[in-house]
Amino acid sequence: MRQIAFFAPYSDGHVAAVVTLPDERPRGLVVTLTGTGLYQVIGSKFCARTAARLAEDGLAAVRLDYAGVGDSTGLVSGWRITDVDGVVRQTRAALDAAMDAVGVTQFAAAGTCYGSRVALRLLEDPACVGAVCLASPILEFGGWTTLRRTLRDRPVFSYIRTQPHLRRLIVVPIRSLLKERKPAERVVAALSHLDRARLLFLYSENAARDHYSEAAARRLVAAASALPEEQRNRFDLRILETGPLTAFDLLSDDDAEIIVGEVASWLHGCFEPSSAGCELEPAA
Repeated sequence: MRQIAFFAPYSDGHVAAVVTLPDERPRGLVVTLTGTGLYQVIGSKFCARTAARLAEDGLAAVRLDYAGVGDSTGLVSGWRITDVDGVVRQTRAALDAAMDAVGVTQFAAAGTCYGSRVALRLLEDPACVGAVCLASPILEFGGWTTLRRTLRDRPVFSYIRTQPHLRRLIVVPIRSLLKERKPAERVVAALSHLDRARLLFLYSENAARDHYSEAAARRLVAAASALPEEQRNRFDLRILETGPLTAFDLLSDDDAEIIVGEVASWLHGCFEPSSAGCELEPAA
């Protein structure tokens, strides 16, 4: 296994990335996408451990730091899971450079939380053969989420949250009225690509930490079940006994290995044999 750091041009700067290569010619490439909670270089522990496991299976992997994180240039103006356009472009910069250098024509994506929404966008590319979405928010982020995020730092809102009687009188009715009830458009749209690609949603039994909604999951599974059998068989939603997936960095090695093994094993089945071309040049 070899790891090569490189810079992919993006906007007026660059995206810092690392590609992990197996000892043999890779059959395909996987881009791994971190969430935004912990700014680690490069990518995250999940990304690094998954890349090493994929290399054992003959797959290359590329991971990156989003703009404004680590050695990637730019500023972080904010993270909104409903707007991943900028990160999609950053990911494409690193992914395209890695694919050209490694010489593969197909890729898959694996992302956690925020990164899962980026993975779903990449699934739109005909060259994408599969996507793994870990702890992916299924529900549309609507009025309640927007209101909560807008007011969470206001002293009056903090006071209301600490008072049980005020929570019952004010928060509970508003939350019930504005609560998100339907799967996000991007999540549902991903099902349309099952004619050529595979899709896995992965959660743990810690539903709250992993953004899991049983009602939303039922709707998503029902939508997938209505598809033709060949497409339906390319969809899966699994719940692991370990987790939470959003706290991967804090899990024991044994639990982390279970998650990595599940993801790597699923990704392994997405690729047909492929060969590699030229090599990447290390970053200066």
